[in-house]
Amino acid sequence: MSSFYQPSAELLQAFGFTRFSSPAGQTRYSRPSECGQETVVLYPDEELTLLEAVNGQMLYCFQGRVASEAEFRVLLRQVNWPAEVQSA
Repeated sequence: MSSFYQPSAELLQAFGFTRFSSPAGQTRYSRPSECGQETVVLYPDEELTLLEAVNGQMLYCFQGRVASEAEFRVLLRQVNWPAEVQSA
């Protein structure tokens, strides 16, 4: 049994992310940011990657695994991404 956590599609959508097409073995969600675009990439092995495009340049923020939703929210805040549910 795995001790790793991946955010659900529902949680990512509540954070304002939209699912986009992606290569096999990946699930991508993106949302606009103040200076570009934020992307979460989920992998079948429970790893995830955070990427940010700023002024047309892709910046790597994080690649690895987290243990809980709380840890995922802390990670988002550490890279200065909003980690709150957006109101409709």
